[in-house]
Amino acid sequence: MKILVTGASGFVGGHLIERLLKDGHDVFALVRNPKKLAIPAHERLQVVKGDLDQDNLSWVETLPADLNTCVHTAGIVHAYRTDEFYRVNTEGTRNLVNNLKKKYTSLHFVLISSLAAAGPSAGTEKRNENDMDLPVSIYGRSKKQAEEVLKEAAPKTFDLAVIRPPMVIGPRDAAVLDIFKMVQSGVILLPGFGSKEKLYSFVCVFDLVNTIVKVIEEKKTTVYYSSHPQVVTFNELILEIKKQLKKNWLIYLPMPLFLVKLLTIILDFIYKLFPHPLRLTPDKYHEFAATNWTCDGAKTEKELGQVYNYDIERTITVTLIDYKSRNWI
Repeated sequence: MKILVTGASGFVGGHLIERLLKDGHDVFALVRNPKKLAIPAHERLQVVKGDLDQDNLSWVETLPADLNTCVHTAGIVHAYRTDEFYRVNTEGTRNLVNNLKKKYTSLHFVLISSLAAAGPSAGTEKRNENDMDLPVSIYGRSKKQAEEVLKEAAPKTFDLAVIRPPMVIGPRDAAVLDIFKMVQSGVILLPGFGSKEKLYSFVCVFDLVNTIVKVIEEKKTTVYYSSHPQVVTFNELILEIKKQLKKNWLIYLPMPLFLVKLLTIILDFIYKLFPHPLRLTPDKYHEFAATNWTCDGAKTEKELGQVYNYDIERTITVTLIDYKSRNWI
């Protein structure tokens, strides 16, 4: 197949491209800066320089006429300016679809969305594809709107699929690295007194890529949660990292949620004066406040034959090996 992958220099996009090349597909990798693409040159890989910010995306004309699939992984998870979420996640999707449909009458379009587009679970049950979506953050609403834009803008001749992963963990991920570093420091900041028992679904990036590949190859046209059956509490995640880091002690510092919210407001103000890389933003507060971020990947197991090979122990192991090899930790 000939496959366009947006967000090629990103965490999920990079792993996906490596798998697609290994499987013998021709990959067209969209990047803003080709120097940031961490994938070695390959005879089946063509780097496409461009972005999704304009109404007219001239780079689309460089794509082959017989392109089969577009996998849209590009997007942002953190931003201090909330309008950035809609500009990148929502309007970027709109621009991409509008330009692709000018050139292609048929295409399989796979959008990599997020559990945040659905929101946390209201009770103790895992979310599934039939539940009503109630995103609680601007990030989640921007991803939900991206899904809606896809349905509205794409022609009926396009085959559409959406994959919603929960927390994605794996080699080269800079987001979960923050948690590893916190454990390494020995001081665990808890947003809220009940944070240790908050529930999370997760998926190793290798299992997520497997879901994406199955959706591509079987040309599926529906919504899937790609999620390992195992659910972990935040404390179980911390303790697994602690075990593998061979850390002897931890100090837990719980913060009342109102103080967490106040801290995000202060950091937001500081960011306007002195930009910093901290990921604690006012928008993330709404995600921290939720107690159950779980979803059910059973549909992928039933319809795709998905096997989730990476439980939390194995996922942390492969991630930590990679972090150490890069001197990140």
